Amino acid sequence: MRICYFTPVFLPDVGGAEVVSARLALGMHRAGHHVHVLTRGRPAPLDVPYPVTWYPKTHLPHWRPERVLKHLRRLHASERFDVFLVNYGRPTGVAAVRLSAETGVPTVLVSHGGDLHPQGEDRARPHVFKRTQEAYRRADACVAISPHVGRFIEEIRGTGRPTFEIPNGIDPDEINTPAPPPHDIDPQQPFALALGNLRPAKGFDTALDALAHAAAALGPLHLYFAGVGNQEPALRAQADALSLTPRVRFLGQRTGPDKHWLIQNCRLGVMPSVEEGHPVVGLEYLAAGKPVACTTLAAFDGMFEHHVNGWRVPPRDAPALARAMTTAYRLPPDRAAEINHTSRARAAAFGWPRITARYLDVLQEAVQRAQARGRTTSTAPS
Repeated sequence: MRICYFTPVFLPDVGGAEVVSARLALGMHRAGHHVHVLTRGRPAPLDVPYPVTWYPKTHLPHWRPERVLKHLRRLHASERFDVFLVNYGRPTGVAAVRLSAETGVPTVLVSHGGDLHPQGEDRARPHVFKRTQEAYRRADACVAISPHVGRFIEEIRGTGRPTFEIPNGIDPDEINTPAPPPHDIDPQQPFALALGNLRPAKGFDTALDALAHAAAALGPLHLYFAGVGNQEPALRAQADALSLTPRVRFLGQRTGPDKHWLIQNCRLGVMPSVEEGHPVVGLEYLAAGKPVACTTLAAFDGMFEHHVNGWRVPPRDAPALARAMTTAYRLPPDRAAEINHTSRARAAAFGWPRITARYLDVLQEAVQRAQARGRTTSTAPS
């Protein structure tokens, strides 16, 4: 197949959707398919074996997100794609379904959750969300990265149209490759890890409140934030107000061996999220066999079970999170080994070869359905 992977976010940024998109594109390329990524941003040097085309951010993207259609139309004119694989309902999704109507090339639309979440910015802007709804209603098929996200799609799309649940993936061997400690971190210092973008949806302010609540019970445990985001100044101020500055560190964005060492050597992962789709960070903790204190969001279902391989508490409940962190930190060795075994076994179900194959099945089915209906999938628009 000739696949256009149309996404508003991609490398070199390292959020969940960016990482997932890059790994899927790589897997499809290795499977022998022609994959061309079309993404927003400034051209950047990337170590990838498939072509990447960049388009600039449009003027007033919230008001006219479909303006990115011209970039997809231009690339399709030269590439003659068989299928559009698209992240998010806008601006990319609405552009793709409109080009599908012109050309017959099917659109498979993927939601990572943020564009459909009830508290998300799309729903807060009716003029934007109507375009998001258009994209999900008109797509030839949709992919939800979790049952939780699938329910959001069903609210818009109904139950009679193709929607497939395919979770995000993980490479356990990569996560567990031995890595040296970062030069600026004491390897003897026990720490809990809060890994991810520093934004309100992650609920990291609750982690600070929990640390303050259980400061004595958690003994020498420090809390490391590994990520960047617009909430960092507020989190730093909160740590200072709670007198936690000596035991809280903001490490900035960590990738590669630094990130792997942090995951491998943390005493526990802390994920007090208030909004998630299917968090890649959770899969990384799973692959490393780490105990996790996370929330009861449905996004964590299938990864962590309460009192089995993690502790799940209501969002924004700092005392409950404090108890969960204390329990995870004080695990006896035999219990920690049991969690390690359980989580690593679960991670195997999310291996990238399996996930990529499921995406390719959905794409192939969309192409075959379009061909059966007599829609042209290999002719460029005029």
